[in-house]
Amino acid sequence: MRFIVPFLSFFSILVVHCQELKISGQLKTIDGKGIPYANITLKSAQQTIIAYTTSNIEGYFSFTLNDTTTTAHWLEVNHLGYKKFRTSVINGKMEYLIMLEEQPIDLAEVEVKSPPIRSKNDTLSYDVESFAKSEDRTIGDVLKRMPGIEVEESGQIKYNGKNISNFYIDGDDLLNDRYNIGTRAIPQDMVKDVEVLQNHQPIEVLRDKSYSDDVAINLKIKEDAKLKLTGQIKMGGGIPNLYEAELNSLLFNDKHKMLNVAKANDIGVDLSRELTAFNAENQLQSMNNQRPSEILSSGTVSEPNLPKERYNFNHSALVSANNLTNLKNSFQLKSTINLLYNRNDMNYNSLTNMYVNNDTIRYSEVQNIENKPLMADFSVSLKNNNKKYYFNNMLQVNFSNEKSVSDLQSNSFDFSQQLKTGQYDFSNKISYLHSLKNQHILSFNWYLNYFNKPQTLTINPGINDGALNDSIPFQAVNQITNLPTWFSNLSLSYRIPKGRIKQHYLVGLVSEWQHLTSNLELRQANGDWTPYGNSLDNDLYWKRHRININPSFEYEKGPWESLLSFPLSIQSINYEDVGFKFRENFSKWLFNPAWNLSYNLNSEDYLAVNYSYNNQIGNISDLYRGAILTNYRSLQSNNASLQERNLHNIGLRYNYQRNLQMFFMNASINYSKVRSNTILSHIVSNNLFQTVLLPFSNKSHDLSIAAGISKYLFDIDVNIGANASWNNTRYNQFLNNQLLPFNNLTFSFSPYFETRLLNFLFLKYAGRGNWTTSKMIGATAGIDFPDRQIQFFDQSLDLTFRPFENAFFKLSGRQLLTTQKNAENVKYLFTDLNFRYKIDKWKTDIELDASNLTDIRSYELYTLSSNQFGYSQYDLRGRMLLLRLSFRI
Repeated sequence: MRFIVPFLSFFSILVVHCQELKISGQLKTIDGKGIPYANITLKSAQQTIIAYTTSNIEGYFSFTLNDTTTTAHWLEVNHLGYKKFRTSVINGKMEYLIMLEEQPIDLAEVEVKSPPIRSKNDTLSYDVESFAKSEDRTIGDVLKRMPGIEVEESGQIKYNGKNISNFYIDGDDLLNDRYNIGTRAIPQDMVKDVEVLQNHQPIEVLRDKSYSDDVAINLKIKEDAKLKLTGQIKMGGGIPNLYEAELNSLLFNDKHKMLNVAKANDIGVDLSRELTAFNAENQLQSMNNQRPSEILSSGTVSEPNLPKERYNFNHSALVSANNLTNLKNSFQLKSTINLLYNRNDMNYNSLTNMYVNNDTIRYSEVQNIENKPLMADFSVSLKNNNKKYYFNNMLQVNFSNEKSVSDLQSNSFDFSQQLKTGQYDFSNKISYLHSLKNQHILSFNWYLNYFNKPQTLTINPGINDGALNDSIPFQAVNQITNLPTWFSNLSLSYRIPKGRIKQHYLVGLVSEWQHLTSNLELRQANGDWTPYGNSLDNDLYWKRHRININPSFEYEKGPWESLLSFPLSIQSINYEDVGFKFRENFSKWLFNPAWNLSYNLNSEDYLAVNYSYNNQIGNISDLYRGAILTNYRSLQSNNASLQERNLHNIGLRYNYQRNLQMFFMNASINYSKVRSNTILSHIVSNNLFQTVLLPFSNKSHDLSIAAGISKYLFDIDVNIGANASWNNTRYNQFLNNQLLPFNNLTFSFSPYFETRLLNFLFLKYAGRGNWTTSKMIGATAGIDFPDRQIQFFDQSLDLTFRPFENAFFKLSGRQLLTTQKNAENVKYLFTDLNFRYKIDKWKTDIELDASNLTDIRSYELYTLSSNQFGYSQYDLRGRMLLLRLSFRI
């Protein structure tokens, strides 16, 4: 509660500050004509810029301010061809008539500059030159310092706390949501503006006819940058045995766009992250397609909370070709080819304490892992997006193969294991929307997907013979799983976008076919392979068909907008496994209503509330009866009927922004309640973790509160902000035949700022603090689980020094601190040094990169979850020195 009270107080203060007053006026010439496009600045008595705007075509202007703002202001007006005007703001006076006097100008002395931020309707434009620094290279560097825009460490972009839905380059979606590769390759000096598109609707036929609260980003390319092909060549080498190479080519004209990249390195950079599709999971869920995840794993290894470059021992290569051509009659052809090879090694050891029945079970693990993933991805699409109709057909083919080999020591038992994983993924999506003569819209969508991810886990010598082989020693264990899946989603809809209430009626058919097979075999001492004796193998067939009827209604009047949908479906499920002699056929009606309501407080602020009820039926992973060895110490099976989950979710979001003042704020609260007819039961022993899904009523609750604030002080060049969140989760665990209710609390706070101390000295700070507490609710007989709390602090400081033109020194420090009760603090300080010199005449950069100067070779991490407390240790790369040359072509 000591975190909740100040947090809510902070939130209430922000809401109080949202009460506003308005200062407005008109600019006129001496003869009474309105003066458009003048720059009007509102300044404090200390000459700090508080607000900024421009006059409209008739000379009118206005400022919207918090009523707590001091009234000791000055109004300044600047316009080409008129004398500068300055007047004080009189307390209580809200309207001003300002007469400007014409003044001849010397055109040789005129320098035209764009304002840093411009706002028009739902589009907010950032002038890139106003936010770029001389040391910036890519547009990703500039995005990080734009107020209201956040770029997470993964590369995902948010605007005022909300994930962006699309990333465009001059209006074209070249990268298919994999925009990491673009933000890291596109030079910042090619981009004129970064546009934020609010309430974005990507389909022209639906624009202004369908509710949308999505946010997208569009990069406006400079006209002279569209004229020719450009690119970069990068080469680097260093110690110990380091190499890096990159070649990219870029072209962004109206006819053809391309972004082609080839990279290779062994400096720890994970190239697979450049192919991350940030909204892929949401897009699949919108089509009711939940792809099966990996069933088998090589162990319990988790990634540390460090940049991957610190611990990734790699040899990686990536080729990515993204090409788009605008054809005749508004057709657009787009293709993407991605090839990735990414061998990486990790040395890891861990200790896990699990508290059960007044006892503590300890798992220790030492693992040396070598992964060799190989991935090939291809997609091609043909699209036509105009006001009359929308057509898009996209074909995607993905193939990947990964081999993971590791040597392990678990609870002092040595063995080796090998995990092979393949992936075969084919999909085709066709969409067609047509605007009829009565302006109603008819649409057709069909998504077809085949997906399979076969896996084989081999462990040598045999382990856990007491549980797997009646205490008889054996040589090896082999687990094979295969789950091919066909999925189809076919729908037809009719939309009536006229009237006070806009109507949309959809009818769809969703079908799913799966076949799960698994084989668990043991190689006995005499070399013979025998099946696992305590369970049969799985041979489970699954079919699901669902007919959907979804009427939805949109209402818009003044500041109010609402979307109400009533999806009703009948679902038919058939599954069968002859070996276990069970077969089931049943049908069930599902009703999943959803409601979104927003109120626009003014042209920039809104308050939104949403509610949804989701009645979900489980999948094939709930049903298999045969035991599967999912990793060397986990044996899983099921003994329950199909899972049914009822999810209630309600959320409230407040969005506050002052675009021209470069001030952004958001706050949200979300509550969800889940009720299920099954629960996972865990049977824990010293060497094996057995999991069974049981028919037992279960429920969980989750409450989260979040807020963020960002402000850019342009006159002193400071970007400052903070994000905070609080989360409370209550859920149950069934452990060693006892029901244990747990409560997890997490609070995080992340401040940041960036400023220029002098013309040649720049400072950037980012911090993050996490407080995590896990405790058992109430008293349970025979259980004495201690409350646990971990505090984690991560803060970084970058100091950039420019001693002379085109030379940059950057010193970076990152401190990590973990604290807990009855244990020593764990703290680290990583330091890096970078020197770069630009030779403009040759379009060349010479760069020296020294990382991990203190040569830290290992990293310790503590984790906390319900009744588990974990300790992990990772090998790090140590000190590295790299010399890099970059050439612009």
